[in-house]
Amino acid sequence: MIFICNIIATEKTINLTAHQTAKQSNLTFCCIFLHPTKQLLFRKLYLCQKNTMLYIYGATAHAKTAVDVAEDLAIEIGGLIDKSLLIEDVFDYEVQLHHQVKDTEEDFFIAVKNPGLRQRIVSENTDWNYQTLIHPKAYVSKRAEIGEGTIILPGASIAPDVQIGNHCIIAGSAVIESNTIIEDFVNIGPNVSIGANVLVGRGSEIKANTRIEDEETIPKESIIA
Repeated sequence: MIFICNIIATEKTINLTAHQTAKQSNLTFCCIFLHPTKQLLFRKLYLCQKNTMLYIYGATAHAKTAVDVAEDLAIEIGGLIDKSLLIEDVFDYEVQLHHQVKDTEEDFFIAVKNPGLRQRIVSENTDWNYQTLIHPKAYVSKRAEIGEGTIILPGASIAPDVQIGNHCIIAGSAVIESNTIIEDFVNIGPNVSIGANVLVGRGSEIKANTRIEDEETIPKESIIA
């Protein structure tokens, strides 16, 4: 699980503070706590110590959203990957039919809305490093755990002790209350409100404007509207 932290950098030192995201001098940084020991491990220092390149898998609507978020985080985008021969570029980023990993400093984000298809793509590319995208205008508690390959969009609110798995989509203005677990490959739609102590099973979809009350359990691969 990933804990997002502020990293405020000067020329000689890097100071860590336990908040969601920080920018200074237009540099964006990310680190990981090794749970549960809380030992800090620097995985990515964007635009400073590593020139990490992000490739986005997909070239339709959700990919455009991912491009926007990555740009707002000052993450360099190398291009997009899509099996369609009809799309040559998205926002002037080249769309590749295939991508051969050439460098360990390449990261990927799966911008595919369908949870089952997203899971299949991940299973076919186990050697990829997956990037988590948290928009600067989302609120994520310093005590929340966010998995790799997950995207959290503007206006979302993630309370303390929430656990969000890998490759999830948390749409704009979604609210997730404390002690709730969102398993891998889950889609949470816009304006969804999820109460405390809820379990949302792997691969489920919670459609827009839905309210899930406290203490509920949503079985895996459910669709709740």
